[in-house]
Formats: sequence, C-alpha cells, structure tokens
Amino acid sequence: MNNARLMENTARLRRKVTAAAAVAIFAALLSSCTLNPETAGNGARRQDGQKKSMNPAEFQLIGKVKVDEFNDVPMANETPANGGQIVVRLPAEPNSLNVWTSNDAYSSEVNSYVYNALLRRDPETYKWEGSLAERWTEEDMVIKKDGGKLRGTVADTAGASGPVTIKTASGSLTVPCQDVQEVRRGVIFTFHLRKGVRFHDGKPVTAADVKFSLDTIKNEYVDAPSLRNYYKDLETYEVLDQYTVRMTYSKQYWLAREFAGGFEIVPKHIYDADDLQRKDPQAFGKRFNEHPNNRMPIGTGPYKFERWDTGNQIVLKRNDAYWDISRRGHLDRIAFKFVSDPVAALQAFKNGEVNFLPGITAEQYEKETSTEDFKRRFVKIEYYTGGFNYIGWNMRRPPFDDAKVRLAMAYGALDREEFRDEVLYGHGVIVTQSEYYFGPAYDHSIQPHPFDPEKARQLLLEAGWYDRDGDGLRDKDGRPFRFELLLPSGNAVARQRAALMKENLRKLGVDMEVRELEWATFLENISDRKFDACNLGWAIGVEDDPYQIWHSSQSENRGSNHVGFGNAESDRIIEQSRITLDDTERRKLFSDLAHIQHETQPYLFLYTTPNFGVYDKRYRGVKLYKIRPGYDLSEWYLPQAQSGETAQNR
Repeated sequence: MNNARLMENTARLRRKVTAAAAVAIFAALLSSCTLNPETAGNGARRQDGQKKSMNPAEFQLIGKVKVDEFNDVPMANETPANGGQIVVRLPAEPNSLNVWTSNDAYSSEVNSYVYNALLRRDPETYKWEGSLAERWTEEDMVIKKDGGKLRGTVADTAGASGPVTIKTASGSLTVPCQDVQEVRRGVIFTFHLRKGVRFHDGKPVTAADVKFSLDTIKNEYVDAPSLRNYYKDLETYEVLDQYTVRMTYSKQYWLAREFAGGFEIVPKHIYDADDLQRKDPQAFGKRFNEHPNNRMPIGTGPYKFERWDTGNQIVLKRNDAYWDISRRGHLDRIAFKFVSDPVAALQAFKNGEVNFLPGITAEQYEKETSTEDFKRRFVKIEYYTGGFNYIGWNMRRPPFDDAKVRLAMAYGALDREEFRDEVLYGHGVIVTQSEYYFGPAYDHSIQPHPFDPEKARQLLLEAGWYDRDGDGLRDKDGRPFRFELLLPSGNAVARQRAALMKENLRKLGVDMEVRELEWATFLENISDRKFDACNLGWAIGVEDDPYQIWHSSQSENRGSNHVGFGNAESDRIIEQSRITLDDTERRKLFSDLAHIQHETQPYLFLYTTPNFGVYDKRYRGVKLYKIRPGYDLSEWYLPQAQSGETAQNR
C-alpha cells in the first residue's frame, strides 16, 4: 500500500490469507483481513543466545521511518533516478487480479500498485489524506421522531438527556431531546474527486466509476462476501455531479471513514459498458467474476499492468502519466516472480534472478545469510507488520464440534514456546487472540494455555474420547480419533510444526494425517469447508473489526469465518463493537470476545512474528513501515549510475 498505497486498500485488505512464511498481505491497513499462508517471525534469540523478544510498550506504531536503515553502503549525494527494475518473489501465483474477488495476499500486493482509492492513510502518521478525492467532508445525522432527518455537525455537548444542537449548511438548529429519535455520528461522507485523473487506458475517472464500484461491491452475485460485509450498512450513495459523491451509513461505525474512502475505484467502461449491472445483476456478477480483465487490470495507480507470464511472473510498468507527480515510481518495472520453495527462492536471489525476498525463514535469516560475502552484496531486514498464525479447527464436524476437544488441542498438540525458541530461533511472541499483539486493542491479561499433555488427556476423557478397542487410538461412537491437517505446499516451517503435532497427538491417542496442497487448491478447500483442520495466518491492521472472521453470518457463502465460530452472545458483542465509537468501550468489547475464544478455542492461536527479508544493496529509498506489506516499491530507486542496469546485472 508510495505512502498512499500502503494504506489505500485498507478496507479490503486487512484480513487476507497468505500461504507460506512469506509476503503477507499487502495493500494494507484497511480493516479487512487478508489470508496469509503464514507470516514469518517475531521476538528473537540472537546467535549469542540472548533472547530479543520485543516488549509491546517499546513498539512505536506512529512516527517517522528511517530511509535505508539497514543498508551500510554510503549514500551521500545520491539522487533518485528513474530507470531499472526490481524482481520480487511471490511465494504463490495469484488466482486472479480481480481487486475484490481475490482474497489472497499475493494478488493484493500486485494490485496495490495498480489501483488507488478515494483516500490514503499516511503509513508514518496514520492520518487520512485525499487520494483520488482531493477533499472530503464528514457529517452527522439527527433522526427526528417525526421522520425528519438533519445533516450537519452535532455539538460535542449533545447528551442523552438534553437538547441536540446541530450545525447545518443553513445554520445551527437546536432540537429538543423529546423530538430526537437517534443521533448518528460520522455517517455522511461527501467526496470531491480530482479532475483530470485518468485510468491507465486514458479514460477519465468520474463519480460514475465510484458509484459503479460500490454497486459492484454490494452486488450479491459478485464473489466478494468478505468485503461486502463492511458495506451492508452503507444505506445510500449518490452522484451529486460528475466529480462529487455522497455516501450515507444507516448506522455509525468506527471504521466508516476507512471503508467509505478506502475501496479501489475500478473502471465502469471496462466492466459494464452495456449497463448490465442495472439490467441483470446476476448476469453481471457472473461476467465480473470471470472477466478477462481479471488477468490484466486497469487502474489509476503509479504502475500499469504489462503482462502475466503464467507460471512465471507478473510484470508492472511505471505509469509515466501518474496523476500524483510527487509519488510517481522511480523503477521502470516491478516484476513479481512466483517461487514457492524458500530454498529455491534464496538461491535465485543469490544468483541475481530475484532482487528482493520480502520473506525468508528464520533459519535462512539466522544461518544462511550471514557470511561476509553475502553481507557485502545484500541487505538483511527485520520488520513488523500486523498478523498472526494459527491452526483452525472446523467446528462444523466432529471431533472439533466439541469445545473440550479443541481446548485439549491447545494443551496437548504443540509446545508453542519450545517450537518458537528452537525452530524459529526465538523469533516470535505467542498470541491468544486475533487483535494485533502490538496494537491498542490486544488484551495482554489473557495468557496462552501452557503445554500440558496431562490436562489434554483429562479434557479428552471428559469429552468421551478414550481407547475402547485397545488399538492405541481414542474412539467415540464407533469412530477413531483421526483427522487431517491441511497445509499450503512449500512451507517448511509449517511442515516441521505439523510433524511435531503429529508426534505429540499420537502420544495422546490421536492420529493426525497431513496433506499439502498448492495454494489455489488449498484456498478452494478452505472456502468450500472441506477440511478438518488447517494451517493459516491472517494479515491484520493495527486495530481490527472482528466481524469478517468471527461473526456467524460470515460462516456461510464462502465467508472468512471458515471454522464456523459464533453464537448469539459473540454476535451481539461484535455488532455492538461496530457502532461503538469510544475507543475504551470498544476495546472492552473486543476483550470480552477474546475471553470467549480463549475458552472455546476456535483456533489454536500460534504467534506473531517479524518478517525477515533480504534485498540487493544497490537499491535505495527503502523504508520499512509497520503496516502491510511493510514497504513501498514505488519509493525504491537505483542511484544514477546504476539505474540503467537490468535485474540480473550486478
């Protein structure tokens, strides 16, 4: 997500799944979650044996980021130059580049350079700024008991028992308390678009494209259920003129600004030139989901799609006509090369076939990138972005429909501390909930369940699972305790963890089989709920709306609640949190939800880890942000003397 893109696609991105210990999501901080095969590592043990786990109180989310912090090559008097390219590893090939229907981190990273949203959020200050919208206003609404509605700014002194004063376009009005039905704060957004902005094919961006984009997101036949849930309370959106759009929410929502201004604007003339969406929404949805431009997107961003070499790479080309001159990219091209195996990826990097590995394993970081020759040519980086790893239990089917069984897994499946210290070289903090460990909403009073096999045995017995036939496996109702764990292929760390889990569970009389699947197939199995247990991660924002992955409504229709968590109480908490604008009160609700999940264990929460990466020392302008993906390649450049070099020239 240039500084802008890092946060621009926040609404959609926050919760996305990624598939290996790799790049995680990318597009950013909006509140939607992105599936992450697995995020990479946190809190480490140095080679001298001293642990360096970061204290949450020491982690600064806001503030200026150093440029080229890890690069020891002198940079005096260097001027950013245009030219050259960079080849970046993607651990898996995206299914598509449809900006809304593709819910994986890899497509999000590519699209973050292709599209813009109405607003951008500065990744250093976290303040919202105009992007495709040059300015915007936010207003409250007073609903009167007689059905009248007033739009404007409600005075902060308005209380539950007194009159309500609202400043409207025609002046201030005071409404007696007995005449007020409801006060909704921050529910009306009016965006004024920049004039002269064009899509990559030269067509102008207008309010019609904004309305079309919202029509498409809200179309139930478009395969974007995870994104759509953030817009279900968007009551109206109207075109006021060619460059002005007004959006009104039916309820106040603490993330309303992010989602009202954070979705990507797609071209109506490409996807709906014949106005099919208005005539036949179902037919349009099918066409949109399968549209040929899903493999060759057209946006407004600093880089344009150039080509997709199936099985090899996606290449973007600098948009020399990018409307935001101050944020035009320096590099001529960004190539995203698909390399699933981390060993092959590191070898390709050393050979010059790849210039930047955003994610390497802890073992590679500690043992395989520390020679003097390596450090002379390359830069090693360690950076934090929001995310966590987990094992998800399918609560729709036995044995994981029983909370005692899931709790037994927390006590007996994996010694998380030992795994972190021995396999991840101490890099990681064990987590107990889905809010960001270093963010303001994480409840640090909830401690991880310890590794305690005896406690696990007791819980399994209480759940009715014991060995009735003497074959060494627990059974119940004639069924042996046997299940399958799905892994994304190419993830060595997940493979090691699964092997330890299998061994630990066998000692408890449980047989766990492991099956690895290519990323796209893996995601299909998750979306279709064809799994017993799965190994995944979520890329998240600094503070997240839990609705997408935890509300029971998201359990159906291929939503993000793939484990099937939820009941009336958890749904009530989630729904109340969405309309709670007070930070303290909202975070108390998040804590209540975390306590429920701690006892019912829909996930075996694992850890939050830092990302480890390496890049070619020739690149400059590198800033490592604390929001996903953690970097902005449009800021990177090659010094003047090197800008004409190709990716493999050293």
